[in-house]
Amino acid sequence: MINTIINDLQNSCSTNSQKELVGGRNQEWNTIIESICQKHIEQRKPQTDVEEMGELANVKKKKNVEQIKNPYILKPDDYETQDELFEAIRHWWIFKKRKHKNTVKKRLPSARRMSKHPVFPINWKDINQNQIIAYLEYREYKENAGKHAIRNEWDIINMFANAYGISTETWGYTPPSKPPAKVRIIPLPHTTHKIIHNKYSKDKYTNALYQYILMHGFLIGWRPSEQVIQKVSDISLDEGYMIITETKKHNQLRQIFPEQHILLNYRRKSLKNWIEHWRPKVVNQYSKDYLYLQPNGRPFTVNYLRKKLTPLVKEVWKPYSLYTMRHWCATARLIKSKVDTDNWDIWEVKDWMGHDKLDTTENYVKYAKKYYRNAPFDWIKSVLKHHKNLEENGQKSLTGETTFVSSGTNRSGEVRTRRDSNPRSLA
Repeated sequence: MINTIINDLQNSCSTNSQKELVGGRNQEWNTIIESICQKHIEQRKPQTDVEEMGELANVKKKKNVEQIKNPYILKPDDYETQDELFEAIRHWWIFKKRKHKNTVKKRLPSARRMSKHPVFPINWKDINQNQIIAYLEYREYKENAGKHAIRNEWDIINMFANAYGISTETWGYTPPSKPPAKVRIIPLPHTTHKIIHNKYSKDKYTNALYQYILMHGFLIGWRPSEQVIQKVSDISLDEGYMIITETKKHNQLRQIFPEQHILLNYRRKSLKNWIEHWRPKVVNQYSKDYLYLQPNGRPFTVNYLRKKLTPLVKEVWKPYSLYTMRHWCATARLIKSKVDTDNWDIWEVKDWMGHDKLDTTENYVKYAKKYYRNAPFDWIKSVLKHHKNLEENGQKSLTGETTFVSSGTNRSGEVRTRRDSNPRSLA
């Protein structure tokens, strides 16, 4: 447009007067051209500025809303109270870091306790490096807190620091090293059978409930949080598989194919017997599709199961915890693979247990080898069939007492053969 105007003005001038453009007339032309250009720019600029300002305002508005609702980097000063800050941390951990909600649920009460420490209370709204290190050293050297406790508190501090965009790597603090792994104590097959078939209640349903939970827990190896939310619709009795929801991995699904004795055998404590015979006795409007139901028809929680079942089983076998069943299953299935193939099939067991890392399964091999030396037979079959000669035929091995501590060496005089006399029905 500017070029057209300039050309028109130039054409209107006489070609014979070109010499007159030098000096004053040339300056006049420069003035005219600058005026036209400036006028054109001024006509366009207000509209552009308004559009750009509008876009910037919208972007800024969206950014502010995002910072208020879901900030990637939290600003502690934006929150008036500690409760508001903790809620923001919880939201950041779950939805921004995509971590498990149970982790932050456990950490926040500890963070609240740390903020009330009598000597070095931690101000979570104003993290101070020197004060935090003083707190950790006081806890370790004055209060004699254990290594696990110190490392857990260091993890909490790192969680808050990361939420604020602060790196703790420059602080110079090194937490205590991880304590050595505990020796895994699991019951041998005949003790496992005793645990499963013990009488836990005079009420028939309650007694059956605990026995079925134990039977399935030992042979399937759920994490406790997986077992309590198992759905009936995720078990395909006809196709012979079940789908497990891994709560630890943001409800990721894994598929396993249990033995037919576990799924369908009507003479055993099978899933089919539980679903068709026992579960319907208490089903009500609160039951939904959960596999295991309390006597009142409501589903379980892990804490409820721990409070109800663990004390009862400890009367039979003191080292018991809910995770004993999972540890037993991993070890038993490794031993089964050794018996069947003469190899430790860690990949098969890894998939069955739902381990993310192969190292986790390999860690079980270390214990399975020690148990196998004292009970080299199929543990799964032993618990299912419970034949008195199963552990003796072909092996002539030492089976151990009710428990065996896998210290890596045989304990002479404390390990003996089975004395079971009569096989019992598992129905």
